[in-house]
Order: sequence, then structure tokens, then C-alpha cells
Amino acid sequence: MSTVRQALQSALDRNGGIIPFDEFMAIALHNPEDGYYARNIRGLGPRGDFTTVPQVTAALGRALAGWLRGEAAARGWTSAAVIECGPGDGSLAVEVMRNFGWWERRRWSLHLVETSEPLRAQQQTKLGRKAAWHRTIADALAACDGRALIYHNEFFDAFPCRVFRRESEAWTELHLRVAEGKLSEVFLAPTRPRPDSTAFAGDWPHGQRIEVFASVGDWMRGMVPSWHEGAMLAIDYGGTPEEIYDRRPVGTVRAYRDHQRLTGEAVYELPGRQDITADVNFADLARWASELGWSVMNNRSLSEFVGQADLRAAAGAFRALTLSKML
Repeated sequence: MSTVRQALQSALDRNGGIIPFDEFMAIALHNPEDGYYARNIRGLGPRGDFTTVPQVTAALGRALAGWLRGEAAARGWTSAAVIECGPGDGSLAVEVMRNFGWWERRRWSLHLVETSEPLRAQQQTKLGRKAAWHRTIADALAACDGRALIYHNEFFDAFPCRVFRRESEAWTELHLRVAEGKLSEVFLAPTRPRPDSTAFAGDWPHGQRIEVFASVGDWMRGMVPSWHEGAMLAIDYGGTPEEIYDRRPVGTVRAYRDHQRLTGEAVYELPGRQDITADVNFADLARWASELGWSVMNNRSLSEFVGQADLRAAAGAFRALTLSKML
């Protein structure tokens, strides 16, 4: 039995044979011994399980370099620390630094936040000594004295999410149990406080599923003691709840393996061996940021951010949200 399956069985045993979906997702993706991102991701692009925008076009790296220049200039910074969270195979960081040129690069220090050993190895192959690596955003911010420009691409969608379903009078939450030798779904009354999310306010029909990345809100709140000044650009697929769940009554949870999109019971078939994700609610990100005292500067499509209409084919429903933190 794999370490992931052992961890899932232990979680099931502790909870009377039932676990919430977000706990399953956390184990399947991030178990340190055998989770998908921790140990088993094969990489990105044609030979990996999925492809991200930086593998398709260099336009995002150029746009990010321009964004970093603009944010540094707005603060009067002549040099700046740059943090990328979840850098994938390192392609985006390489492209960003390339767009600075040799002399301008001397003004920037690059910090990468990565917990995956396979991905870190790929990043180090591409970047060598041009970056410093950290396991947490707090560690990276400490190395920058809390003053940094932060960006990430398809980072939040890999956080564990909670899944809820609208019933006639209330909301139930997705849990998993073993039935006939495999994991199956069951919706139960929540045993934990319901997370703060704009999605609950929607006029949803009976049976509508929604996802809430409460763990992202926790991550943002955890930055408060460490992040003193700068800006953050969050790029991911998603939108408002109305945009995300239009004609999607079963929500957006899916898995990817060998470039195949998997839904339904296939999401639970190979824990630790395939990616699991869902669309990100950008209205939640903006609300949580505002509650922390951060300014929401821009919330636009990725093609608008990059300035290329033809990026739509690669970026799809991606959005780019800019948040600002001033002293």
C-alpha cells in the first residue's frame, strides 16, 4: 500500500470511516512522502500531466517583467526582491529574468517558494544560482525583510478546497468513504464552521455544488506578520461564482493525468498519482484581501493583463488579480 493510501486509511480510521474532501485533497496532493506534488509530478508540458501558459507562450513572462518594473517604480524602489510561489518547472521565472536583460537583472533578487522535490530539481536545472529557494512564503519574506513583489501562476488552485452542495433548506459538505472497495461520495451536514465565501450568497438551485478555498484565505492571513510592503499578482483559472458555476451544477473539481481531464469517480481513483484542482473564486480573494487591509488594484482577464487578444486560446478563463500592501 502506498504512503498516500496509508495516510488516507489512517484519516478514515480516525474519523469513523469518513473524511471531508479537502482532507483527501491535501493528502493526495501534498503528502510529504508520496503526494502528487511532493513526489510524483512528472513535470509540465507535453511530457507531463498538464500544460500551463508559460509552456505555451513567452508573452506572460514579458508581461510579468513589465508589471514588476511598474510596481517597483510606483514605490520608488531602485532594487527589489521578487518572490514566485509554486514556480512549476521554472519556465516562467526564466522568462521573467530574461526580459530584464543582464544589467537590469542585477537590481532584482529572485526567491522561489517550492515544496515539491521533483519540481525544485527542474527549477534548479534551469536557474542554477540565479535564485534562492524557500519552503514557505514566510521564509521567503523573512529573507526579503518583508519587502517584496510576489507573483504566482496556477498556485491557489492546488490548495485543498472544501466542497458544498445546496439542499432545499441548508448546505451539506462533501465527504468520502469506502464503499465496495473504492472511495465514494457522501454529503453530510458540516461538522466545522462554514467558511467565509461569496459563493454562498448565490441564488443556486437545489443540488448545486460550490468549492471554497478556505485554505487560501488561511495562507493569506498567515502572510500578515511577514509581509510589510509590496504587491502580489495572482494568476489562476476562475472568476466570480456566477461565472464559475454557469451551467456547472456539479461544480468544477477535476483531475488531470497524461493530459486527460478526469471528473466524477475518476478523481478518486489514483490518489497521489494525478493532479486534482478546481476553479478559484476571485471574488473571495478580493474580499479576503480587503479584510486584511490590502488594496485590490486590478481584477482582469489574463489576456487583458498580457495585452494579447490571441492569448485567449492558451489562457482560457484565466484571471489576473493585483493586490497591494503599503507601509
